[in-house]
Amino acid sequence: MPGLVQGLETARRALLAHQAALTVTGNNLANVATEGYSRQSAILQPTPPEPTPDGYIGTGVRLEEVRRARDGFLDLQIRNELGLQGKWAGRSETLAQLENILNEPSDMGLSQAMDDFWNAWLDLSNQPDDPAARAVVVRSGEALAQGLRQLHARTQAIIENTDADLEQRVRHLNGLCNELAVLNSQIARSEVAGSIESALRDRRDLILDELARDGGATMIVRADEMAVVRLGGRTVVEGSTAIPMEIQRYNDDGHVRVRVAFASDLTAPEFNTGTLAGLLEVRDTILPGFLEEMDQMTAAVVEQVNRLHRAGPSHLDFFRGQTVAELEVNPEIANDLTQVNPGTTGEPGDNDIALAMAALRDARVMDRGTSTIGDFYRRAVADIGSLSQQAANLSDSQTTAVETLEGRRQAVMGVNLDEELTRMMTTQKAYEAAARVFSVASEMLDVLLAL
Repeated sequence: MPGLVQGLETARRALLAHQAALTVTGNNLANVATEGYSRQSAILQPTPPEPTPDGYIGTGVRLEEVRRARDGFLDLQIRNELGLQGKWAGRSETLAQLENILNEPSDMGLSQAMDDFWNAWLDLSNQPDDPAARAVVVRSGEALAQGLRQLHARTQAIIENTDADLEQRVRHLNGLCNELAVLNSQIARSEVAGSIESALRDRRDLILDELARDGGATMIVRADEMAVVRLGGRTVVEGSTAIPMEIQRYNDDGHVRVRVAFASDLTAPEFNTGTLAGLLEVRDTILPGFLEEMDQMTAAVVEQVNRLHRAGPSHLDFFRGQTVAELEVNPEIANDLTQVNPGTTGEPGDNDIALAMAALRDARVMDRGTSTIGDFYRRAVADIGSLSQQAANLSDSQTTAVETLEGRRQAVMGVNLDEELTRMMTTQKAYEAAARVFSVASEMLDVLLAL
């Protein structure tokens, strides 16, 4: 039969339930600025009623569960977009470095150095016996050779910096995968009784976001709540086991290069999205392709200039060097201006070589005779600019997509101060009311016992 004792028990249950609800609300408020924190809700349920001759009478309330606010579908969407964002951001950042090196169009770029070189020969054709004009030819040739060497060296430096970046990111991804495997085990142990360990799950979701952005990772959750992660075409985390990647170094024409491989069988990962995918595409395709084009252009300049200059009385090559890195004006010419050949006969006023040199500016010696050296270079620069602009635009677009989805996700999982403060006030009133019920029931029981 319901009575004063039952009333006390009902009030006691209410006090405990609202006390727990207040703790949950307080925890939400404490973590309002915590990255990755998922809002929690105290789910209260009435306790089973008791039958009486007059019908069923309620027995109070209890805390059913602490529910974690999360939308798995939104998480999946965001991680897909994060992978694409990472890919295009990686491409954009690396290509922007190359654009800065090219510095075109400008008065300090390689295009200007080539124009100065052709102009120097044109000036020499007007005064072939002038030592000052010959000195300008040598200096402009040295500037052109230096510009080509620097462009090659700085592009190689970008590749080396990308290698270092790859090594650091692979090491970081391995650490995240190992941590994720540990979290899987901790979550499984903590949730044996069926409750949700929110803090561990929040950390796991943060790691999954980062793996998606940097490595293009995808994830599924098994029936036992263990996360399974695939990265680079392989399962890298399953249960409490993680498969690491490693960096292997090799020699590439005198340069130390790195490749990414799975440590278990040394096979190469296949990255389609993520920052690693963008970095690898630029390093392995775009930058080597650009260097090859610069090698072709340099070879054409050296071949054409040396062919013409050898026809003069000194019979010397104007440029010397087996590779772009070794390219320089022939020291015999640089140290003795009389070795510069303005004409084939060496007679005063002879300027046919200088005129032919100046005409190389408009000679179609590239792309099987369809473009000039300048056209070839400008096209190569324009291609890099186009690729860089494309990567920047797509990176911005993906950033907007991620921010939009993240806004929707925060609406689900984020802590709203106004809502939490309202909930806290409601809980406070409910707690005060339960305490008042307890006090009144206790006083009534005292009266009864005093009879």
